Amino acid sequence: MNSVGSNVNVYKIPGFNTLGVSLIRIDFAPGGQCHKPPHTHPRATEILVLLEGTLVVGFLSNKDNNRLYSKVLYPGNVFVFPIGICLK
Repeated sequence: MNSVGSNVNVYKIPGFNTLGVSLIRIDFAPGGQCHKPPHTHPRATEILVLLEGTLVVGFLSNKDNNRLYSKVLYPGNVFVFPIGICLK
């Protein structure tokens, strides 16, 4: 498990290999936050499902004049980070 709590990969679930989909589990303490530097996922789309609390997510669309797409998520909401997009 790394510093932000991710623990799912193709070594643990081989069926993910080459599907172009990424799943991750992140647990935050109440009031916790994660500020990751901008990065891309060149080989996978990432799907986020929020189970508890609220979470602000977003990405810059390098295919749409660097337009910012962001959303406040609530339990049960889903957000998709498309393959190759710059994540903020």
